[in-house]
This record gives sequence, structure tokens and C-alpha cells, in this order.
Amino acid sequence: MGNKRTTIELAESRATKNDNRRTGVKLAKFAKNAAIFGLLAAVASACSGANTGGSTTAGTAVGTTDSGKVPEVKKKEPVDLVFFQTSSGWTEAMFMEQYGDAIKTKFPHMNIKFIPSAKTTDLIASGTTIDVLFSSVGHIHAHLIANNMQYDMTELIKKNNYDLNQLEPSTVELMKKIANGGMYGLPVTNTVSVLSYNKDLFDKFGVSYPKDGMTWDDTYELAKRMTRTEGGVNYRGLVASVEHIAQTNQFSAGYVDPKTDKSLFATNENWKKIADNLSRFYKIPGNEVDSKTGVLLAQVDAFRKDLTVAMMAHLAIPDKKDAIKNWDMVKLPEFKELPGVGSQPYPTYFDITSMSKHKDEAFEAIAFLTSEEFQLKLAKRGDVPVHKSQAVRNAFGQEVEHLKGKNIKARLPEKLAEPMAMTTYDAQAKTKWVTHMNQLITGTGNDDINTLLRKAAEEADKDIETIKASKK
Repeated sequence: MGNKRTTIELAESRATKNDNRRTGVKLAKFAKNAAIFGLLAAVASACSGANTGGSTTAGTAVGTTDSGKVPEVKKKEPVDLVFFQTSSGWTEAMFMEQYGDAIKTKFPHMNIKFIPSAKTTDLIASGTTIDVLFSSVGHIHAHLIANNMQYDMTELIKKNNYDLNQLEPSTVELMKKIANGGMYGLPVTNTVSVLSYNKDLFDKFGVSYPKDGMTWDDTYELAKRMTRTEGGVNYRGLVASVEHIAQTNQFSAGYVDPKTDKSLFATNENWKKIADNLSRFYKIPGNEVDSKTGVLLAQVDAFRKDLTVAMMAHLAIPDKKDAIKNWDMVKLPEFKELPGVGSQPYPTYFDITSMSKHKDEAFEAIAFLTSEEFQLKLAKRGDVPVHKSQAVRNAFGQEVEHLKGKNIKARLPEKLAEPMAMTTYDAQAKTKWVTHMNQLITGTGNDDINTLLRKAAEEADKDIETIKASKK
């Protein structure tokens, strides 16, 4: 009997130890799960910015209310954001593919709407609210500022701890000049003038290709060699967009003095250098143009479609739909007195308007468009990015078949020219410059360059005074 009791007692003892061991495991698992739950709650609270309902006290876990409950993340209310593009050619489908869909994916509560090109004044008169106006830098004064829609987002930049240093400095500097030290918008894409060339023509004539770092003098000599007639076809050495080369000129010469509202063509000697440089190419025998062939579209078509021009200086480069296939590009030729200096930037800005009732959300949307995340995608599809990240720069053109093998670094020069000072009256002055320069290169006018610059200045000043008088 004694031995039997002992056996029973030993069995009960082992069972008790096993129970205790199982209980201990359960308690350990419970403690571990509780710790994990507490950590997850803290992370959730930090991410959602949840308020704990007062200062943290002993016994109250971080990320919970005093009652111990995890606060609910407040759902963001739906908001409509209206985007307007000042340039023609944009459709709603294009905008959504380029920008809108990405914004909606990132911010599901934002309902993105797009207004294709229309008269800005008509939209304002009809009571249409525009939250974000986006355009190239050349349209900001004519559309945003002329209609008093500008809004300085400096406080929003501070409020959101947005770092402007992540962007190409010249694009930020340019906007600050426009906004008198403020920021009316953020740059999202950029472009610069480059020299494109037809490799087939250089091969045909046995001439070495253009190179990065060439001077305008080097390019002039190259243009002379490439201008010739063969097989009854007249081949020209170079065409240029007078307007865009002036807009992005390497001397940073502005059209109008922002202090006096007077045009600068006759007083800034750099405008004579720019005019002399461009006009000499059209004096090369065989490279001349007339009133028809001198029109910018005709010059571009001669390079892209007719394949009778060796080089083109322009903001634009060939597209996949163009006839020219065997082409490449180099950086815009340099002036010998400005070694290493490329063209000025020509960015596209997204500007929050003063009429927007959703400025916080609008800033959130356009700040996303400048993020490394979005800029990486933008660069891959061939848009020149504004983000300084090397990863973004390296990604430029990766998904664009017709850019493969091209010297895409020409689109991303290390040193851009300092942005010119821009004014409300630049459009009037630029029109006069282009008109008189076209007369010079097509031979439809009899003026020398000094007379041309003086007339352009006088006519621009007259138009500016007329506009100023109409505002009184």
C-alpha cells in the first residue's frame, strides 16, 4: 500500500509540474503578445498623429487614451482639386496619365479635376475656382500674376517642413525672383536648350560629330562645313529657335529692367552679342532662310522631317514620331567668355492660386509631385526632373526607347546659367525682339543689329507704357 501511494503521489507531482510548465508557457506568450500589441499601438498612434487626450501619466501607455483605448484614425474628408494648364494641347486623359492618377493613388480622398487650355480671364469671369495653375515659366506673368491669382506659399513650405534644397537650385531661384523672395509655386519638370544633330548627315559628309563643350565659334565653323548642295539637295548646317535661345540665354540677360520697366535691348550689351551670334549662322551661303523657310515650325520640320539640316539649337529634341531616327545631342554651345555655362533653366511650375479654398491639400499634392518617389518615375519616362537625387538623374530616359544610346546628360548639365530677372512685361518685350530678329535672319528688313535693337527697345517701351496707362 505504501509503495502504491508513493507511485500515485509521484504521478500527481509530475502532472502538477507539467501543468505549471504549460501555464508558464501560456503566461510568457501572453506577455510577449501584450508587448507586441503595445508596440503596434504606439506605432499606429505615431503614424496617425493621434492625440492621447492630455499629458502622459504613469500607467497610461503611449498611443492610448487615459481609458486605455487606441484612438481611431480620423478619415480624411473628400476634397476636389481643380488643375488648369495654360498651354494648348493638353487633354484630361494626358493630365491624368502624367500627374492626376498618381496624386489620386497617393491621396485617395482627393478628387482630381482638370481644365484644358482656355482663356484664364474667361474662367475667372465664369466663377470657376482654380486650385492649381501649372505652366512653363514663360506663362506665369501672363496668366497667374496678370490675373492677380498669385499666392505666396512660403508659410505652407514652413508648416510642412518642405526642403527646397532637394530641388535644382536655379529653378527655385528663378521662382524667388518672380515672387520677390516668395514662392508662388514649386517646379516639377525642367528643360534646357541643347544642340541636336543628324548623325547620318555627318557620316554622309565625313565630318566629326559635335561634342559637349564646343563654343559657338566651333559650332559656326562646323555649320559652314555642313552647309552644301549635293545631288540637287541643299543641306543646311544649323537652324535655331531665336525665341527659346533668347529666353534661356547664357548671359542671363533679361528683357525688361524690373526697377524701371524699360526694355534692355539697347542698354544691355549682351543682347548685341546674342543677336550677332545667332544672325551670323543665317549669313552662311546656302544656310539662308526667307519669310517662309525662316518660320520656326518650318526650320524644325527641315531638321526633323525633311532631314536636310545638320544641327538644331532648341529647347525641344526629336520625338519618336519624327522621321529623323539616327540623331544625338550635345550641350548648348558655350560662349568663350562663359566657359562651362549651359542655358538657363526653363521649368514648369505648379502654382497654388489665391482663390483656392484647399491650399493645404493643394500643397500636399504638388509637394508629392516633387518627391524623389514621383520624380524617379517622371525621369524614367523622359521628363527632365527637378529633384537633385543622383538616383533620379541616373534614371532619366530609362523607359524611353528613342532616347536609348543618346547623350542624355546634355539635358542635365552640371552648371546652368543664372536665371534672368523676369517681369510682368516680358511677353511684350520678347515679341518685339523675336519680330525684329526674324526680319534680320530672313532678310525682310534693312536694319543693322544696332538699329534693330534700338527699334525693338522703343517699340517694347511704347507697348509697356500703353499697358501701364490702361491699368490706372
